[in-house]
Amino acid sequence: MIKGLYAAFNAMEAAWQYQDVLANNVANATTAGFKREVAAVESFADVLLSRQAPVPAPLPARIQGVVGQIGTGAFIAEFATDFSPGALQATGNELDLATTDGFFVVASANGQIYYTRDGRFGRDADGALVTSHGYYVLDDAGNPITLPPTPVRVESDGTVTADSQLLARLQIRDFAPTALTRAGEAYFTASDAGEPIDGGVRQGVLEMSNASLIDDMTTLLAVQRAFQASQTVIARLDATLDAAAGQVGQFGR
Repeated sequence: MIKGLYAAFNAMEAAWQYQDVLANNVANATTAGFKREVAAVESFADVLLSRQAPVPAPLPARIQGVVGQIGTGAFIAEFATDFSPGALQATGNELDLATTDGFFVVASANGQIYYTRDGRFGRDADGALVTSHGYYVLDDAGNPITLPPTPVRVESDGTVTADSQLLARLQIRDFAPTALTRAGEAYFTASDAGEPIDGGVRQGVLEMSNASLIDDMTTLLAVQRAFQASQTVIARLDATLDAAAGQVGQFGR
């Protein structure tokens, strides 16, 4: 019975964590460049076994790592970012950009480097090309890009021109998914410099969030029901334990 309490508690904890992830996905379903998070749920036994060192020979392979029949609920094994592309939406704005491969490289005022697929760019008061958060968009030499007040053209290879003069070339880099760490709604930091990307830039287009409002809301409701069901199980087991404890003394009479 105590084992049942642990199982229900673990299920509640997993559902609680998953609700946070799904709620964040729903909140950013319209955020340009946002990449949804997904959760991998495993049983307690799977998580425990994965953390055990293999039992050395000469024990038979079929019993190496086996620690008995365990079943104490579900655990969130990990959260992962889904880097699949979002839908492209034409805006017609000359400084709205999308890249079909890799990430734009941007920097904060203090020099912190970020990588993003959010191409909602604009000019600041000094003419620098900046993100919607005020980060500087960097060229392939790692410098902020400065634009004239006149219209600009961005080619598919990332070159930026104005009045037929070359101004800069956007720096775009690609990474293995495991190299990126989330650092905001649509921003990431990386453990390495990644690989430069040549091409795939589109002007007047934004990549939208890859989160599906309908799918994530449906899953969120299911997770909330699972949480409530686990609460009910705990309440009933607690009542049963109270009743059993109250009856133990009667057997000694």
